[in-house]
Amino acid sequence: MARRRLSNWEKAKSFLLPKRGLMRWALIVLGCVLGLMVLASSIMVYADARHRGEMFPNTTVLGVDVTGMTREEAVEAVTEQAVKPLMMPLTLQFRGEQWVLDPKELGVDVDVEGLVQRAYDEGWNRSPFERAFRRAFNRPKEIRVSLDYYMDNEALKAKLNAVAADIDQEVRNASLDFDFQTGKLTFHPSRDGLWMDVDATMGLVQEALCGENRVIEPVVAVTPPSLSSDDVKTVLVVDVMGNTLSWYDKDTLVKTYYVATGEPKYPTPLGKFYIIRKEENPVWINPNVEWSKDMPPRIEPGPDNPLGVRALVTSAAGGTVLIHGTKNLVPGLYSHGCIRMANWAILELFDHVNVGTPLFIWTSKPVPPPPPEEGAPVGPEDPGLGTGGETQGEQTQNGGNQ
Repeated sequence: MARRRLSNWEKAKSFLLPKRGLMRWALIVLGCVLGLMVLASSIMVYADARHRGEMFPNTTVLGVDVTGMTREEAVEAVTEQAVKPLMMPLTLQFRGEQWVLDPKELGVDVDVEGLVQRAYDEGWNRSPFERAFRRAFNRPKEIRVSLDYYMDNEALKAKLNAVAADIDQEVRNASLDFDFQTGKLTFHPSRDGLWMDVDATMGLVQEALCGENRVIEPVVAVTPPSLSSDDVKTVLVVDVMGNTLSWYDKDTLVKTYYVATGEPKYPTPLGKFYIIRKEENPVWINPNVEWSKDMPPRIEPGPDNPLGVRALVTSAAGGTVLIHGTKNLVPGLYSHGCIRMANWAILELFDHVNVGTPLFIWTSKPVPPPPPEEGAPVGPEDPGLGTGGETQGEQTQNGGNQ
């Protein structure tokens, strides 16, 4: 029996609809699955296409979440939430002084539209199937666009150089000026040496521009003075013809005491000196001079001691001029060069004076010459200060370098 030849349609039909049931159902299921996949893919691609023009999920620009926004909406949101704060003025602050830096004056410019477009492109410049898959299964790609801005660095450097001109200063030690014509004492306070590092400060400004803190302290190198204002405390001023010793705190008068100074034959030296030694309860040793020839060889500490209850050794005349106490003070020109104070007065002053304390001795009017029979003036005589009392050492304190 001759076999009938099948047409092409019959051949395809025979392949698609095999006589064996299992194969037939397998092909049917496979066809359905493929059809569903094509349908699902089509739906996903269609759904993705409907979001065209919107920012991709999980997209941030300058820290602002712009998911689902149009590009115009994203530009507005980023400008309001990120760029406006960025354009707020920054303040340089140093030791109570402030300088304002306006980003607009520094040429700061942020291309918000460019940043938003870059974020948009990162989300959409990938295959539609990847986008559809990420949307369907909530697996968005993280898209973050950070700050990209322009600044006129030359304008910033010029501004910081102007700030540096205000801050920079040479170091200056504390000092004292004394006018020996008028007796006026003037104190000049110390100051730190300051130098602002413009390049380092420029880096801080550029970093702060992107942050929340709008107050910056510039980078300043500080050189402290070798003699600060705190090193200068007590200053002593003696007016020979005014019969006074004035105690100053820097150049502020604290108190004035009456004193006796050198008689015309043994005048108290004029000039600038220092306290070089302090003696509590001094011992007097007879210097064997004319005025002491009838006195004992030694007098122990006490109110009857010729040097009183306290003595301050000055640098005048090689250390022979003392500021010392006496039991019975008579103001005037009576000593052999020393400066005498009442015992109660030097007790009050003593603890406020340190080794190194400055001493200015001047005269408000000329000291009269000695009587002709006494001859020409000579230097102060040895006051007879022994070493048996309580001595406070010879060291430089309280502005001894002034």
